[in-house]
Amino acid sequence: MITANLATIEARKENLQQVVDSLRHQVDKVRVYGNDYQPELEGDNVEVYTGPDYTDNAKFFWLPISKGIYLSCDDDIIYPPDYVETIVKGLKKYPNTWVTFHGRRLKGLNLPYYSGHDSYPCLRTVPYDYEIHVAGTGVSAFHTDTIKFDPLTWKEYKMADIMASLELAKKGTRVICLAHKEYWLKMTESSKNQSIFISERRNSKRQDELANVIYELVSRSK
Repeated sequence: MITANLATIEARKENLQQVVDSLRHQVDKVRVYGNDYQPELEGDNVEVYTGPDYTDNAKFFWLPISKGIYLSCDDDIIYPPDYVETIVKGLKKYPNTWVTFHGRRLKGLNLPYYSGHDSYPCLRTVPYDYEIHVAGTGVSAFHTDTIKFDPLTWKEYKMADIMASLELAKKGTRVICLAHKEYWLKMTESSKNQSIFISERRNSKRQDELANVIYELVSRSK
């Protein structure tokens, strides 16, 4: 089974159906977690769950009980028609890995998380496949036979990229950023509302600290 899983907030409801529609014809099921609100969505294979505000961590809400290919998605990205096809090819090319289209390769210790490391953006061209250290969880996928964790055990919020990547580093799981073209993935109009990236980059002390932990873990596993 292939599932697309995302968390959302009420401020993003205007374009949410558009996001879901870009995915639901490519997967067996789309699962949407509404943080403290009930999304109203159409689609026979769309499942909606409402619960406490776990922020972006909630995109992994179903992981402990899931089997198959798990896509972690964002509520402000329009996914291209060949998105899942590209994911499946990537997982076959790199078995037992986490694949993504966005992330960072950490360059060392005690560097600012948002500006001190090599970045591979999902909205720009990445010409080759690269092994990286921090995955962008809004454009990621993996097989649950390889990767399992429970996001409800995390003590940090609005840091799903860092927290998921920390889980991978602990287990020695490789993260691959797959090649893609600029404009292949597109942002919705509502992406400016309640952006975690904009709010969290103003004070990235905790991200800087956790990036150090990830860097040390991956350095030991080489």
